[in-house]
Amino acid sequence: MLTRAILLFAVAALVLLPAWLRADWDGTEGRRVQIALEMLRADSWMVPLLNGAPTWAKPPLHYWLIMACHEWLGDGYLALRLPGVLGAWVAAFVAGELLRPWFGARAGWLAAFGLLCSPLVLFKWPTAEIDPLFASLTGISFWLLATGVARERPRVVVLSGVIAGLAFLQKGPPYFLFGVGVYLVWLRHRRLRYALHHFIPFALVVAAFYVPLFLWFVDPEAYLSIVNDESVGRITKFRWEQVWLTPAYALRALTVVMPFGLWCFWEWRGQRDARMGADDLTLRMCSGGALFAVILLMFFPGRPTRYLLPNVMLFTFAVAPAVAHYWGLRAQVPSFARRGVWIFGLLGAAALVAIPFVPQAGEASVGFALAAAITPLLVRTPRHVVLACLLLPVVGAWTVGLERSLQWSESKRARLAIGRLMGAELDALGVTEDLGSYGHLDSPTLLASGVWVTGDEFRRSRPDTRWVLFEEKPWRPLPADQYEARWRMTTPYKTFGVDERVGSGK
Repeated sequence: MLTRAILLFAVAALVLLPAWLRADWDGTEGRRVQIALEMLRADSWMVPLLNGAPTWAKPPLHYWLIMACHEWLGDGYLALRLPGVLGAWVAAFVAGELLRPWFGARAGWLAAFGLLCSPLVLFKWPTAEIDPLFASLTGISFWLLATGVARERPRVVVLSGVIAGLAFLQKGPPYFLFGVGVYLVWLRHRRLRYALHHFIPFALVVAAFYVPLFLWFVDPEAYLSIVNDESVGRITKFRWEQVWLTPAYALRALTVVMPFGLWCFWEWRGQRDARMGADDLTLRMCSGGALFAVILLMFFPGRPTRYLLPNVMLFTFAVAPAVAHYWGLRAQVPSFARRGVWIFGLLGAAALVAIPFVPQAGEASVGFALAAAITPLLVRTPRHVVLACLLLPVVGAWTVGLERSLQWSESKRARLAIGRLMGAELDALGVTEDLGSYGHLDSPTLLASGVWVTGDEFRRSRPDTRWVLFEEKPWRPLPADQYEARWRMTTPYKTFGVDERVGSGK
């Protein structure tokens, strides 16, 4: 077991390294790091802080992990993205170990490698975002629950409850979007047998944080109003116009689970037992959770792909035995798979012709297109099909993904150079203290500047500091008779400004 864990860690580090190397923050990962560093700076382990003010949009587990990485390993990008990388590795190891006793070593290895080589894992997990680690914890908790219930292993069900509690502390109520389908299958086929073994540890882990929080740190009513608006309350923002976007959403939901999701259509068990065997229940619970989540998320506004990341875990685990059976077939590639491989190869060949005319594609894309183009020439057996599904995403990570990371500073989404310039100019202006903020500020830029601010990003009150930093144009401008413009900086994505209070004794 130790040897397998070490091997999988080496594979995880290797395949995730290209995205892991990006020397800048992207998306909301900068916001997560900013909150964690502010908590460290204020020695506030119970209350997440953003711009010096409490923020309850997400529970604190992810911030704790970033804080721990910062304290033990420093403030580098590799260190602060480590929780997501470790989440991918642990998930791969647990998936393999759970499937191995019941479906064989081959299914265990393919589940582990299938997770690590999934395109979404390769490009999304090596970040400081909340969603990848939440997906790993959610997947592990339901794998353990399904295995424990199907095999009548109450201790495994207890462990599933503990991991479920951690998943809840990672992101909160969205855990139940995936739990509903799992619990319904459990109810139908086992009448929630061992329910207390799962829900009591679940509740205890969650209570270990929220009981002291509500007793000593925050008013429960105020906290729950914010959380409701941030998670379940988002359903109220649904608009029927979004129905027209459902086909695109369904396509993204299908793409998320590629390439192993294709084996959902492959029968690997032969004639089914109408009473359902234990192995069938294990996989049905996981796939049921994934499918139900796709349906429920249809009613959320936006339906971003990151909400679907737990399905990578659930579907890959559920179909790994089918992939293992397919691997062992002693025959030529079935016609459906053969056509799919050739279509993929033709797309790669077409890309080779088109790339010279699309400068934005980058030079490394030639390598991936070439690998795709020659794939049909190399695939001769079902085993080759599986290997192609595992290796092609890794080739994409080490070509397109690596180039993207190394050239990130030249892209329009780069924040590091702009943030450093902001810090230098504010320092030259004499803005060293008594600096507040008005409205939302771009976290990656703020982190790169080295500037610390205080303020409410929702503009519920006006600042009273000498200096005010903001992104133009704020919804409610600062009063002209109280503040004067001192500095403006226009970037490819935002315009930042600093105003100084009139009569501040400068």
